[in-house]
Amino acid sequence: MIKTVILDDHLMVLEGVQSMLNSTSIIKLVETFSNGKSLLDYLKTETPDVILLDINLPDYNGIELCSIIKKSNPEIAIIGLSNFSDTNFIKNMIKNGALGYLLKNTTQEELIEAIKTVYTKQQYLPKNLKNKLINESLGVQSSSFIPKLTRREKEVLQCISEELTNNEIADKLFISTKTVESHRKNLLQKFGVRNTAGLIKEAFTKGLLS
Repeated sequence: MIKTVILDDHLMVLEGVQSMLNSTSIIKLVETFSNGKSLLDYLKTETPDVILLDINLPDYNGIELCSIIKKSNPEIAIIGLSNFSDTNFIKNMIKNGALGYLLKNTTQEELIEAIKTVYTKQQYLPKNLKNKLINESLGVQSSSFIPKLTRREKEVLQCISEELTNNEIADKLFISTKTVESHRKNLLQKFGVRNTAGLIKEAFTKGLLS
């Protein structure tokens, strides 16, 4: 029996995964979580075999959370769960200890196969994502690739270009400073840059700022 937990802040995703795993006796979904803190508290006393880990969370950056979990619980296999197929997300999750990466529109068969694969400490990536990484490493991906940004990420990006601080952005967009910081980190990862200067330069180059 593969004891599995999932962390995702969307109820539909939690219910969808639960429904897909109910049909198999090999995997048991033992717990669901909607924020990072509750999962970390759980891991102080429990050790599941596999964690399905959302990347965009209300209180944590999922990529950083992956690293935190692996440092304290290296034996747990982690699968990143996201709406984004950007290679930067995939590479950063793997770099921080994840053994797999799935998109949220994954099929039941793929989900079960991924969990069974990482349980044996082998890496699992869907064929399309694996091909995307290979193409990028071979230089096949176009340099004109434009990351897909959410509406909020576009708003935060515009504010950053106006040299607003995190507190000023939070006030302007009526969100928390922590949420702004999370959006900043996601933007850096999506553009594959290390700092704000690189972010602005890339955004202008790709026509996302004018």
